[in-house]
Amino acid sequence: MGYPPAVRATSVLVLLSFMFATPTDALTFEQVQDFCQSLPREGLTLDYKREFPKRLDKTIAAFANTYGGYILIGVDETVTGEPALPIAGVPLVGGLRERVVATALGAIFPPVNPEVKVVEFKSPGATSPDRAVVVVRVHESDDSAHAVDGGKTVYLRVDNISDHFTRQATISEVEWLQQKRQRTLELKERLLDGARKRAANYLVTYRTARHLSTTEPRGKYVLWTIPTFPRSELASPGTLLELSKTKDWRANVQTHDVSFDFPTGDAMPIFNGIRHPSLPAGNYWYTEVNRFGLIYTEIGFTGRGEEYAEAIVSSLIASLITASLRFALNLYEMTGFAGLTDFHFEATPTLNKYLCVPGQFGPDHLSSYRSLEDSIELGFTLSVKEARESLVLRVTQLYREFFWAFGIDLPESEASSHLAAFAI
Repeated sequence: MGYPPAVRATSVLVLLSFMFATPTDALTFEQVQDFCQSLPREGLTLDYKREFPKRLDKTIAAFANTYGGYILIGVDETVTGEPALPIAGVPLVGGLRERVVATALGAIFPPVNPEVKVVEFKSPGATSPDRAVVVVRVHESDDSAHAVDGGKTVYLRVDNISDHFTRQATISEVEWLQQKRQRTLELKERLLDGARKRAANYLVTYRTARHLSTTEPRGKYVLWTIPTFPRSELASPGTLLELSKTKDWRANVQTHDVSFDFPTGDAMPIFNGIRHPSLPAGNYWYTEVNRFGLIYTEIGFTGRGEEYAEAIVSSLIASLITASLRFALNLYEMTGFAGLTDFHFEATPTLNKYLCVPGQFGPDHLSSYRSLEDSIELGFTLSVKEARESLVLRVTQLYREFFWAFGIDLPESEASSHLAAFAI
């Protein structure tokens, strides 16, 4: 069975240019009003509700099962599916947000965790806010089909006005939900496999040109970030290349660590995206940005002489994770993507390596703590908004997990002290 009908182009363009580019909790009534005045019609990713619906659980579950989207409670619709103006809103009373969250967590299985913002405004003649639009953003879910009615019924969001865009899924459509997630996994693996092969080819080309050994480095770091559901391009390869040449890219997208820029080097075209070649050095640094939002990086372990031959420098781990994650979030926000993302960090091989923390005693002060792992892999899945808000916390957690793999239970306060000393 194929995918449901495509999203209405006009609705998607408006959502991407306005709503997706603004964090849900930062929305103002003026922005919601401007959005509605552009008259986007209801569709696969947008729903208007004049008041709180009796079956909000059904609508939220349908969005989560399909492609995600927005529900605007307090905005009526016209007979043609456009928002009715002026916006009426719902009475501003306590517990509006909690009402949505309770429905999403208690009436849907598996539960859904939407973003909710109660946007207050004043009705004509009121001296203080007395009305509100409740903006509910539902991400497409990577869980199994979300069901309501005690886990018995599955709903889909469809582009069919006769069904009011939401209807019960058939058995074959429930199977489609499972296949949809599988196809996403297959696409992600194809994108990652292509990036891995290009990085390996770059290593050979780079080192051959410099008359260096073309064998794999003694170790490498691999970092990638990708939308959890990479179905449509964030930007064309040509757009990515043009963006990379702008001052805005250098100031607001590329990240600048105390010792390196991320990504490093000027961008150049590559299949389905752009790549950033490394600076002239014995090691290699490869980063590519794919049109689907994959940001893939490989960096060879850097050495500081024979005394560091078996050491992994912790400051570089922290800096790479922070810089790559900030770059990904900056790029996603610039291109209007705010959905779920997967972040992955890997160090390999790490067997019998030990950690070195710059500024603490000598390079071998932790040499008795050796890794028993061939490789160490860390990661998480969060929305762009959640990752941005918890960036330092996430980096701290990953940093501590890395130490744990070497047999060291690093206290959170000490991890924070390390990151501060590394200027993170």
